[in-house]
Amino acid sequence: MPKTAAVRVPASSANLGPGFDVLALALDLHLTVEGRESAKTTISWAGEGAAEVPLNRRNLIVRAAQEPFDGWSRPLDGLELRVTNEIPIGRGLGSSAAAIIAGIMLGAKLRGLRMAAQR
Repeated sequence: MPKTAAVRVPASSANLGPGFDVLALALDLHLTVEGRESAKTTISWAGEGAAEVPLNRRNLIVRAAQEPFDGWSRPLDGLELRVTNEIPIGRGLGSSAAAIIAGIMLGAKLRGLRMAAQR
């Protein structure tokens, strides 16, 4: 049975007045990703951005689950992802950052690599 993993990443804003791009705030909107290794990549997407994001290997979550590990950990043939996104895309709430963090965390979990939550 393929190993499964799940991650939940909050939205964020770094547009905080005099702390612009220095201070950030986590918000109560989340990107939740459940995934497992698969023979091919398939993505089920619910919520914000469902009509905008690529549902293939070009997806930012998939790329972040693969590319940082190239050359030092085993590749994942494909990913079966179930994504629920509450973070509006293109509104300055960190949707791209959340996707990258979710992908890296998911990639590490599926490979059995340990990462501290603070990283």
